[in-house]
Amino acid sequence: MRMNVKLAGAAAAAVAALSLALPGGASAQLNAPGGLTVGKPDITISVGYIGNKNWVGGGVVVLDDMGPVIQTQAGPNQDMCRFVQMDYQPGNQGDSDAGASTTKVYRDKVLVGVHPFGPGYLAANSWRPFKTWQMDLREGMNTVDVVMDANKQVSESNENNTFTAKLNVKLDCDGDGKINGVGGFETKPSKPGPGGDPIKSRKLRVQPRG
Repeated sequence: MRMNVKLAGAAAAAVAALSLALPGGASAQLNAPGGLTVGKPDITISVGYIGNKNWVGGGVVVLDDMGPVIQTQAGPNQDMCRFVQMDYQPGNQGDSDAGASTTKVYRDKVLVGVHPFGPGYLAANSWRPFKTWQMDLREGMNTVDVVMDANKQVSESNENNTFTAKLNVKLDCDGDGKINGVGGFETKPSKPGPGGDPIKSRKLRVQPRG
């Protein structure tokens, strides 16, 4: 009986060692003799910020403060605000270390960032330091998707790895004096008519700034 117990323990240890050697940390759940289960990684995000506002968790984030903006008229069309920092805290809340993986960041379905993580960096049951970058956003609504393990390199217990930010930028990013085409009006005295009528010269009309 004592010999059987030793053999079962050795088999369980061998299965655990094998699971950790698989590509991707533990790319499959393995059942050892006696019902021992070796779990999978679960790559995820804790929180993320743009400026001082948390974008993780749903809802629309309104960005109406120039404080975190380091440049306007940024981007190829000179119509964006460049925010000094957008970030997220990556982690692995599974029971096994994750192998190498790649996170991709999309703005309105356009790839704008790639963040590689080496094998073992996302260790089991851990949070890692924030990943940060500068983010260019247009006036109005922007959709930013942060896709963890975008290339499906790691087999996980939860493969739902897309985290979406809805960011409504209410700032003048393109330098036209308006916000998303609205506002920027001023009053100017109308010019006298052909006869130089002084009454017309006292009237005011609303004109958009040139």
